[in-house]
Amino acid sequence: MKKRIGITCSEELQNDKYIHFIKQDYLQAIIAAQGIPVLLPPVPIEDIEMQLDMIDGLMIIGGCDVNPLLYHENPLPLLGETDYPRDLYEIALIKKATQKNIPIFGVCRGLQVINVAFGGTLYQDLSYAPQKILLHSQKERRECASHTINIQENSFLYPIFQDRGYVNSFHHQAIDHLGKGLKAVAYSEDQMIEAIEHISLPITAVQFHPEDMCKTDQKMQEIFNQFVAKC
Repeated sequence: MKKRIGITCSEELQNDKYIHFIKQDYLQAIIAAQGIPVLLPPVPIEDIEMQLDMIDGLMIIGGCDVNPLLYHENPLPLLGETDYPRDLYEIALIKKATQKNIPIFGVCRGLQVINVAFGGTLYQDLSYAPQKILLHSQKERRECASHTINIQENSFLYPIFQDRGYVNSFHHQAIDHLGKGLKAVAYSEDQMIEAIEHISLPITAVQFHPEDMCKTDQKMQEIFNQFVAKC
């Protein structure tokens, strides 16, 4: 029986109204993995349980920056656009899904908001990191890799890539301090965290965008295959 995968939506303000949308590539990756996508627009916190009752797995997708007030920091000058209501919804969604032991997979912002949900912090911009940083907002096509990552053994990515992978990159924020129970399992050459997993819960996430690369790299599709199978 195919698994129902709840996928969060991006938001954009158009003509004084918020439009909810999702890239087709996310949907295609789940469908190719034999899952059934179920779109999850933000709802009141008290209605999240009803959303979760409809799904077998949860994917948190990319989007805008996470509001730093949620990890006890004030905004710095290079912070990008934020969406506080979306943050509150997704953090509540993650926490309630965790209580139900629903597998969770995060992509880009998804990795970051998972980290914040577990009490972690972010670099509001990569320039605030103490080390010299690579280009993480690539100028290459989205389906093409732009840098390498080093992968730890016994991680969810190791059976797919072994110890080294080639990934795309579209972010200006990254994990600073890890949230409780989370561990880093892949790093870029400049030591930015590129993938995480929970030490005991079925939660995994990547900083890159595998959905954009599925058509050109079967290994990227395998990330989604692995997630759906876990559900």
